[in-house]
Amino acid sequence: MELNEALEILSGYCRSTCELVDNDYVFTFENRRFEDACLTLNKEYLRSLLEGLEHFTQYDETSLHNDNNYEVIVREETSFPIRRLRDDCIRFTNEEEHVTYELSPASDRYLLWLLGEMSKKLSPRTMRSGPFPGGRLERVLDEGDKVSPFDFIRLTSFRFLSLKISSDRSVTASRFSKLTHSVLFHIGYNLDIALVPQRLLEEIMRRGRISRMRRSRIEELDPPKRIYNETLVQHYLLAVSTDNPVIEYLSYYHVLEHFFETVFNEDLVEKVRENITSPGFSYKRKSDIAALIKKINKSLQIKRDSISFSESEALKLCLMKYVDVDDLIVKLNDYDEGLIEYYSEKSVPFSGGKVVDLELDDEDAIYKSLSKRIYSTRNALVHSKDGDMGKYTPFSDDRELIKEVPLMRFISEMVVVEESSI
Repeated sequence: MELNEALEILSGYCRSTCELVDNDYVFTFENRRFEDACLTLNKEYLRSLLEGLEHFTQYDETSLHNDNNYEVIVREETSFPIRRLRDDCIRFTNEEEHVTYELSPASDRYLLWLLGEMSKKLSPRTMRSGPFPGGRLERVLDEGDKVSPFDFIRLTSFRFLSLKISSDRSVTASRFSKLTHSVLFHIGYNLDIALVPQRLLEEIMRRGRISRMRRSRIEELDPPKRIYNETLVQHYLLAVSTDNPVIEYLSYYHVLEHFFETVFNEDLVEKVRENITSPGFSYKRKSDIAALIKKINKSLQIKRDSISFSESEALKLCLMKYVDVDDLIVKLNDYDEGLIEYYSEKSVPFSGGKVVDLELDDEDAIYKSLSKRIYSTRNALVHSKDGDMGKYTPFSDDRELIKEVPLMRFISEMVVVEESSI
């Protein structure tokens, strides 16, 4: 990474302008809220960070290492951020192995590298999700001490918590990775804190992609003009509130699932009505009655003494009722221009979910393949019996699952809006 590129990334992320004053880079905020404050970064210090990065190697998408040091970003799987991990750190040393573990906000070096990797896919200004939080940030800026862009990033984002492992001896990247899972299990077992390595850049960037599409400034919000179904909103908010792709996907799916029985029954009633009002149907002919019974039995699933409906068919009917394919294509392209092509060429590896070409002229074929892709993925997340054809392996399959989440989000949003009232 070149010096000018680093300055552009930092100023873009902090939404500021940068100029060199004496031997310091001074970042002045564009936001009027902080117009009297600025960030300061020593020129030589920035150069030393860039030179230091030349001695590190990338392992996975989000981990950085050399022979003696390793750092990876981690995600808290808790409802509320653990404050002590944000302000302080957990640090302990294994004297026998000469290995030190530290869980704390990401280092300057790591932040610079990670933002550089993110900037290859998103502009620095869209890496952030939402406006800058106030309160604590304002107090720090008002204290008059020099605040660097890296301090500012750590203050304004809960996403950049990292695990750092260092050793006096030479350690391979794969060994560092094993130590990572060892210490995270140790912390979870003893402190009841669930921390997960974020192996994929897409996990970190998803919020930025959504905020780029939507209004992210509070002052731009209008009052709501619709009343929404409370149950649907609860499922939707659970999905939005988490970074766990499994919970996110299933919560969006539950928005559709809410209407499965209603939509299926409506369709069955319509089929029966069409049949019995057909000019060729006669209730006096046993063959006509038998054909109608056969059609009903085909739609229903009869097991032992219970009768249920086909969930996969209900999903397809829901998609047909609520999803405007053209609108879905627009939303997916706004989020990531490569997704439409990805869905049309790639099945879901861990679930066997079928490819779906959203740009076909045959809408019925689109809904059919779309429902198969969604339903297969849902089953792979819910079921994990030995012998199941499609099974999801936590973390290992996250790269593929994350690709499916935007599809489910935009579909669920269509359902919520369609079922609302003015």
